[in-house]
Amino acid sequence: MIQSSIPASIVAAVAAWLSAPGHIIAEPPQPAQEVRTTGSIRIVGADRTAPTGGPWAQTDAEVHGRLMFLRLDLSCVESDPRRARRAFAEALGLNFIDHFPRPARDAAIPTAISLSVRDVTGAEALELLIDASSGTQRGAWQVRDGILEMGPRPTLARRTRPITRVIDITDQLLEAPYFIPSPEKNPLTPDGVTRSRQSPRQVGADLVERIVNIVDPDAWHPVTQAEIADGVVDPVDPRDPHRGRNLNPKAIDPITGNPIPIYVQGRWATIRLKANAIVVRAPAFVLMGIEGLPKPVPPPASMLNATSASD
Repeated sequence: MIQSSIPASIVAAVAAWLSAPGHIIAEPPQPAQEVRTTGSIRIVGADRTAPTGGPWAQTDAEVHGRLMFLRLDLSCVESDPRRARRAFAEALGLNFIDHFPRPARDAAIPTAISLSVRDVTGAEALELLIDASSGTQRGAWQVRDGILEMGPRPTLARRTRPITRVIDITDQLLEAPYFIPSPEKNPLTPDGVTRSRQSPRQVGADLVERIVNIVDPDAWHPVTQAEIADGVVDPVDPRDPHRGRNLNPKAIDPITGNPIPIYVQGRWATIRLKANAIVVRAPAFVLMGIEGLPKPVPPPASMLNATSASD
């Protein structure tokens, strides 16, 4: 048996010394957590004001007015994005819901933002703030029931309640006539194609296609297999032979002989042509791109003298 080179009495004495009061082994110092600032958001003027009004916006029109008419100085230097977004809303007197995830839950979300702009509208400052706050997913904002909401577009689309709107397009379904000389003088138009006015169905199909291609195009895309694997529900009925989309006004159902409806059923939004209207079901930020917000109500003049948010 090999004997220890250190006597047992010495080992016991060292153990007793370490356990005595006042002899605590210090742990390695932990790095101090960096404190992020809020930044500075200051109202510097307004393009229009109202003589009266409360400090907080209550309707979509009032929110729109503060974003359109108030002018701001916005300065953030390595500031906390969540605190900066909240300070922006408070400075403009807006009720606010923040849908951006915390950086601890999404590594792609910035932990700090830096930007400095002077004398810009609230809407311009908001767009810059959202761009700076977004990671790999584009951010967006919307207004619902007098409340400003910000967040990644997929989060807003899936977390907030969609809105159904019937939008009358009667005036847009009438195509202006072509004034072409008589066939004897000019049987063809300059590009060599005979012209005739389109039917309201054709004009409506073109309008729906333009909306789908221009207004938040990703909202109208089909759900991908990767999204389905992540638990996203495909809104398209598997029995639908057109797979949730038809933009051809001349398409005829081979069984019934009737025209196939003009519609698009996308991952976040749907649109359908119905007689002289389009029916849209979509998140608020998509609808804002189609019909905008209500006519803006100017903010109260008292906001120009209010204290703005800062560090």
